[in-house]
Amino acid sequence: MVADTTLRRLRGLLGRRELSPGDGIVLRPGWSIHTAFMFFPIDVAFVDADQVVVKVVQNLKPFRASVCRGARDVVELAAGEAERRGLKPGDRLAWAARGVNGGPPAPAAGASSRAPSPTRPIRVLLASRDEEFLRLAQFLLTRNGFAVESTKKIVNAVDLVWRQRLDVVVLDASDSLSEAARTAAAIEALHPQVGVLIVCDDERPKPATGLPIMEKWEALETLSDDIRRSYSSATN
Repeated sequence: MVADTTLRRLRGLLGRRELSPGDGIVLRPGWSIHTAFMFFPIDVAFVDADQVVVKVVQNLKPFRASVCRGARDVVELAAGEAERRGLKPGDRLAWAARGVNGGPPAPAAGASSRAPSPTRPIRVLLASRDEEFLRLAQFLLTRNGFAVESTKKIVNAVDLVWRQRLDVVVLDASDSLSEAARTAAAIEALHPQVGVLIVCDDERPKPATGLPIMEKWEALETLSDDIRRSYSSATN
């Protein structure tokens, strides 16, 4: 879970009785935390802007605090998770690779697969003025086998679709909902074979585009799968 608003950061893990192994919360931005009124201990990883671990605190009990100057995000995990994963300063945090185009890893020799992946990488355009979102989304998708391009000018997406033979376009509507809606409509009209996904900051109202709109930081967790579904829908 990503806590990238003041309210989400203040709430954090308050009210939860436990945190399962493999689950966690990212406080963004953040360089200090406290565990007042929590019911269980946690492991904490402070990371910089490149998601490199700067400091790890294990088994931080309730009603304690920890600070790390220079950190950009704080990752809170279940107690014992840092040791189990061998997490230490200098490690880079990332979503696990899931095979080509974000799908499951290729089956072992002799195994069968019901739905084969595309034979070439799915070509994706990220259109956003948010540099941090572009960096993290591009890192995630490239790691998962997608061919990724990016632009900070949303309106350029229509022309880039044709020039770069794109398969899926991800539009960030956080700065201008109407601009993203117009761009999505133009892509649908001129290039119906191209999938379009719209993401937006959670606080912004959602326009009536006829397309589902996802909160962009939460969308990072499922972006590979969403792109695969959008690609399949557009090509079928």
